[in-house]
Amino acid sequence: MSFEEWMKELDLLCWSNYGMSIHDLPDMCFRDAFDGEVTPLQFFHDELGSVDDLAKCLA
Repeated sequence: MSFEEWMKELDLLCWSNYGMSIHDLPDMCFRDAFDGEVTPLQFFHDELGSVDDLAKCLA
């Protein structure tokens, strides 16, 4: 999977759970996670998995 495909999958997770794009959120260490072989689903659950986590990103 390429980095672009990884980001697209992460973006779809964000849209389906929160109705917003990953690109609407502050920058995060996406490339580091990809290079570390973290799956988009793992990244989503670790960084954005709850409404509280999302609120912290938007604060």
